Amino acid sequence: MQNTVRGLRPARRRTVAAGCLALVALFAQAGTAQAAGQADPVEPGVPSYLVATTFDRGLMSGARGDYGDQARFADRAGQYGRPLTFEKKTGSGPYDNGYVIRMNRPGNENTLCHYYGRIVLTSDANCRRNPWVVETKGDAFLLKTRWDGEYLYLAASGSIDGDKQLYAKSRYVNDGRQFAEFKAVKAR
Repeated sequence: MQNTVRGLRPARRRTVAAGCLALVALFAQAGTAQAAGQADPVEPGVPSYLVATTFDRGLMSGARGDYGDQARFADRAGQYGRPLTFEKKTGSGPYDNGYVIRMNRPGNENTLCHYYGRIVLTSDANCRRNPWVVETKGDAFLLKTRWDGEYLYLAASGSIDGDKQLYAKSRYVNDGRQFAEFKAVKAR
């Protein structure tokens, strides 16, 4: 008894081939529908509030730090902070595509950047060129940027009421910080 398709009778071979083609078509159709149904949750060029869904707080600028103004969460739930604008960035490398995120505020230090675990607002010249990438997660999304061979995600302290600083967190480190899931709310 042979266990190959060649050992099957011609009628069975056609049935097996038709079944395989049907499965391939079904999976291809499901993948296309999923990709078509997942629109980008941010609209480039449109000022929007970036609101953490778990905390219902937006982002704002804080005290001046070593590398720029610190990016932080708003003081209370229900506060949306300052609007941000997502600018589409495309490049030639595999990690060059994503967004530059700018906080709508006076001055030229308004680009959201990662510096050694903290998120700051600084000028384009001082910011690493790694764009922010949107990773959808249900009705919300995560924001991540490339750093030394891995992605770092925007995160919050385990105690949002005491520490409102915006952090960068690796998926591989358990440091008590939690990934911040966001929704974009268009500014009026």
